[in-house]
Amino acid sequence: MSDRENRQVNISIDLAAIRHNLKRVRESAPDKKIFSVIKADAYGHGATRILPALADTDAFAVANVAEGNALRHAKTQKPILVLQGFHSTEQLSDCLRAGLWPVIHHMEQLAMLPGKSRGPELSCWVKVDTGMGRLGFKSEQVQQVCNKLQAAGVKVKGLLTHFASADRQADISTDRQLKVFKTILLKNVEHSAANSAALLNRPDSHFDWVRPGIMLYGANPMEYRSGESQEQSFCLQPAMRVTAPVIAVRELKRGDRVGYGGTYECSGPTRVAIVGAGYGDGYPRTVAAGTCVVLGNRRCPIIGRVSMDSMSVDISALSVNPPIDYPVTLWGHVSLLVDEVADRVGTIPYELLCSIRGKRSWHDPATEVNVRKISDN
Repeated sequence: MSDRENRQVNISIDLAAIRHNLKRVRESAPDKKIFSVIKADAYGHGATRILPALADTDAFAVANVAEGNALRHAKTQKPILVLQGFHSTEQLSDCLRAGLWPVIHHMEQLAMLPGKSRGPELSCWVKVDTGMGRLGFKSEQVQQVCNKLQAAGVKVKGLLTHFASADRQADISTDRQLKVFKTILLKNVEHSAANSAALLNRPDSHFDWVRPGIMLYGANPMEYRSGESQEQSFCLQPAMRVTAPVIAVRELKRGDRVGYGGTYECSGPTRVAIVGAGYGDGYPRTVAAGTCVVLGNRRCPIIGRVSMDSMSVDISALSVNPPIDYPVTLWGHVSLLVDEVADRVGTIPYELLCSIRGKRSWHDPATEVNVRKISDN
């Protein structure tokens, strides 16, 4: 039995929510083409399993060639952008065979090109470092790089860049990066800059292609602000709901301590549910005291330290004890979004979505209703 099958944590993926969020992308950039970013196994949502929900996208974007190959094996015929490009001649061959669009971002990649041949034509994108300081060519190198690619028989599809701080509305670095990018726009190629945050807040950054990532999965691409949800801000729907079972209920008295180090002391009679999830499942040990989970529709605080495979939850406010195996929501409920949990940890939703481990299932309410109707007939 695999490690995933052994786990008690359940991760439910709502394909209808992903479809809804992609529709929000179309509404926010109606005249633009879309690269749906599904790297890191679609941020933990299962890249090949969510493809039906992304049928309306124009193309996909992944991190590396292996992820691109996996999509091709899943029979998708849409263009696939490989954001890290190829790192060897073998990966270059994979790009040619699978028809992937690698991103060219350093000179060593140019040296791997075989020159003009009678084989399939390689199409690529060129990355420009406009201020991220990570991957890409400086603006003054771009024309030279494009000339070398074309001389080698490579078709340059477009130029792209990536914003460092588009999630911060008061940060002026996005203005600076856009200014640099606009100085190198080339004729006869397409351009892409907008990630989720810029897509929703900077229409001047949309260009020809937008590249939504985190917003497809219903998390807020902007810096988290306590009390504000993405439903209020952008009408997004969370696609991932994470639950774990109650494995015991304890009756504690005043003065009793809970968990490793005894960091929590009961101030009075306290009913505690022990939930079967912990840092071994990817739920962070560093979560702040008082972070909530949801039982039914009631928020209940975690008390004491999160353990490897369990956590303690104060359920004193509940009128009755939950039964053993009752599903407790760790995030994904309308009253408990992954954004809030990430903020309580001091991290970002991306990390939690990518790190959580458990038994994953995929649901599409529209399809399930149709199947049910057919069965009833």
